[in-house]
Amino acid sequence: MKKLYIHAGFDKCGSSSIQTFLSRQGEFKCKNGDDLVYAAFLRERIGHGKELAKLASHNVYGFRDSLPLKAFKTSPEEHINAVGGQLLSLLQKSHVVLSRESWNYEFDAWNKISFFSKNKIDVTLIFYIRPPVTWMNSAWWQWGAWSGIGLDAWIDQVINAVNYVERIRAFSSLSWVKGIHVRLLDTNLLDDFSNLVGLDREAGRPLQSVANKSLSNGILRLFQAHRRLRPDPHNSGIDFVLEKHLKLEGKADWILDSANIKKIIGQTRNSNLALMDFIDEDCKAKFLADQRYWDPAAFDGLPAKPATGVKPTYGELEGIALAGIDAVMDLAAQQAKMKANAHPLFDQFTVWRDLALYIEDSDIELAYRLMQQAAKLRPEGEFIQRKLARYKMRLDKLKKKTEC
Repeated sequence: MKKLYIHAGFDKCGSSSIQTFLSRQGEFKCKNGDDLVYAAFLRERIGHGKELAKLASHNVYGFRDSLPLKAFKTSPEEHINAVGGQLLSLLQKSHVVLSRESWNYEFDAWNKISFFSKNKIDVTLIFYIRPPVTWMNSAWWQWGAWSGIGLDAWIDQVINAVNYVERIRAFSSLSWVKGIHVRLLDTNLLDDFSNLVGLDREAGRPLQSVANKSLSNGILRLFQAHRRLRPDPHNSGIDFVLEKHLKLEGKADWILDSANIKKIIGQTRNSNLALMDFIDEDCKAKFLADQRYWDPAAFDGLPAKPATGVKPTYGELEGIALAGIDAVMDLAAQQAKMKANAHPLFDQFTVWRDLALYIEDSDIELAYRLMQQAAKLRPEGEFIQRKLARYKMRLDKLKKKTEC
């Protein structure tokens, strides 16, 4: 039986990029020649491979991941037992990757699942982490800004989300977990993940860029001024649509002042130190050297902007408007191309004209209808108009004869 990799988070640590990469291809080759397939727990079954690629192509987010365990109709134990045969069948042939960033919050449910130990599955868990301060600034623009809660109160409310070690330690206690990888989020995320699961880069498609990047500051401030665009923390579909179609560079405002930064680092320092028991060996030196985990001074060059009450500048609005016009024109061109590709022959007036000419001696009524179609596509065509006039005269004569 092959290996099962479970990517379980953390949120705001590259999960969308990993899931987009896995979804778009679905099936992979490993360096050792083995196959690897991306799979997902769906409502009543396991989806995998090319099916997930197709589902992702119709999804506004651009990827398809597993459901949270709490979304199953039955208990997680019952659900996984019910679809477990499908998982075992996949594992007979291929290594399998499952992914859901929120799974790291569902330890109690995972702890009640016996399927993996009963079937002696080789399970490896994967987590990515980032400095708590940068997580907080990013998460504010993902959720906090739309929560209706002030920045300071929101930080107090969500600070436990960056207590990574508490959840990692819990998962490490599961008897059926054979290994845990704790990695650092950086710009080489997809390369790092590919190496981690043993993918053969030469045999796959080029890796995509990071998905679900923060939108430009102008758009985020526009959302704040017009809350119907982003009414609550979980209506984030618009983010993915705009990121895909508006080719805008830029990033969100930095909104954490020195007091916020000191509080976050102070409350997570011990947790971060304890991570040394779990972080992969090749990441430990880099982790300790990254002062963003340890020293508020690492953020001295980032003056804080107000978290609310800032409107986009004229320049930002102009950039959004121009990008929007470009996106509309691109979509119009794509739509026209799709229509042409759907019926390439029947979008050409010559086909309708030639069919009419071919049939005019045997069925003048049908020839007239075919030439009318040609006229719709080429209304300025003099030959077509002459033919229509002649066909009409012949049809009128036939009608008179019939009436007589």
